Amino acid sequence: MARMAICRCRAVTPSRSISQSPDEKAGVMAICQETLNVWEKRAPLAPHHVEQLIQNGIKVIVQPSERRAYNDTAYSQMGAEVQEDISEASLVIGVKQVPIDHLLPNKTYAFFSQIAKGQLSNISLLNAVLKKNIRLIDYRRMVDSEGTPVLGFGKYAGAAGMINILHVIGLRLLALGHYTPFLHIAPCHSYSNFEVARQAVRVAGSKISLGQMPNPIGPITFIFTGTGAVLQGAQEILQELPLEYSHPQCLPTFLENGALNKLHACVLQKQDLYKHKNGGNFDNKEFLSHPERYAGTFSKIAPYASCVVNGLPWTPSSSRLISIRDAKALLQPRTLLPPGSSRLPHRLLAICDLSDDPEGSIEFAKECTAVDSPFCLYDPEEDTYKHSFRERGVMLCSIDMMSAQIARNATDCFGSLLLPYIRDMFRSSAMTPFEDYDAGPIVKNAVITSNGKLTFNFKYT
Repeated sequence: MARMAICRCRAVTPSRSISQSPDEKAGVMAICQETLNVWEKRAPLAPHHVEQLIQNGIKVIVQPSERRAYNDTAYSQMGAEVQEDISEASLVIGVKQVPIDHLLPNKTYAFFSQIAKGQLSNISLLNAVLKKNIRLIDYRRMVDSEGTPVLGFGKYAGAAGMINILHVIGLRLLALGHYTPFLHIAPCHSYSNFEVARQAVRVAGSKISLGQMPNPIGPITFIFTGTGAVLQGAQEILQELPLEYSHPQCLPTFLENGALNKLHACVLQKQDLYKHKNGGNFDNKEFLSHPERYAGTFSKIAPYASCVVNGLPWTPSSSRLISIRDAKALLQPRTLLPPGSSRLPHRLLAICDLSDDPEGSIEFAKECTAVDSPFCLYDPEEDTYKHSFRERGVMLCSIDMMSAQIARNATDCFGSLLLPYIRDMFRSSAMTPFEDYDAGPIVKNAVITSNGKLTFNFKYT
């Protein structure tokens, strides 16, 4: 079985260094508390990142937190001031959305806002940001010239999601009458550290290799959609199990003749998932600018999937990966079964949505699941969610903070990517016109709001 290191974070080099020029005042920044969810233990910067900022003349205030992966003492030992009052800071950074009543006016904020696509659940946050004259930088909108995100929690979100979905598959199959080695895998957050979690997956893998998967369920196939570090993390966990990759065209053969002492996987990129409506070749630059010109093709591959692991970003003008209509077709009862076999209700058992996009590429993933309740059963016929393993439907895991279950590793990884962009963020003043903001395109193009209105790139929101 292949075993690979989970994360080697390497920051994309931005146009400006973190170090300041002799005549440039560094200023004050703050790391805010994460209060959106009790399971949130990540931070945007680790103590060793804060130390580098302080050495470059930046004053760093850290709001105290008992839940953070690194405790307050770790930050204060590096020179940060740990205190509740962060009003002195011109730049406030966090991980997830800041509660409306905690937002300070006339500041620059940076966090994963989830408001750039206009989801109704975040309209109140958007209105508050505009009213308080906040210049908001959305990490997710920090992309390179090819449209690839430069920030993220590395492979840890994908790794945690993969561990969780393997656990869910084990429970689902047990409820359907099949004991499998997946039952040796627990939810990711229940392990004392990440290496213990990986070892549990390896134990399950050894049992699969020894032929302990039940014959009636047939070969188990994982379909990965998308690219990037998150999908790499998920795949690397799966590679702790006996695994064979296949081309999409080979999937029917694998399902008919595939060995039961290994799992099967297929990785699909955008060119495999979309075709030009006018019959032309797939062009990534055109797709990024005009996704409405392309139609989704995943419905032709989805019937071969036991589990879909989705990392595909979505925009309102692009096709869904799986619509509610698609789900109804995929979850029809199977009719062709080996003689004497126990009936699985349908091939598709589970979906792990790593896209962090409610109502996005997976249309029926309307709300994210939680760390302490990581999955639900979606019934497309009734368009309902149930906390059950036995009834009709597909298991769905769509935690929007997957890597919080591996919080210290995730913080180290994210902070190493974010650190080179802090200087450009510091150049921001929420009180000055956005046109005068002297920052590189990666940061400036990620500004959603400024001077009480949406910036040009986000006026559709």
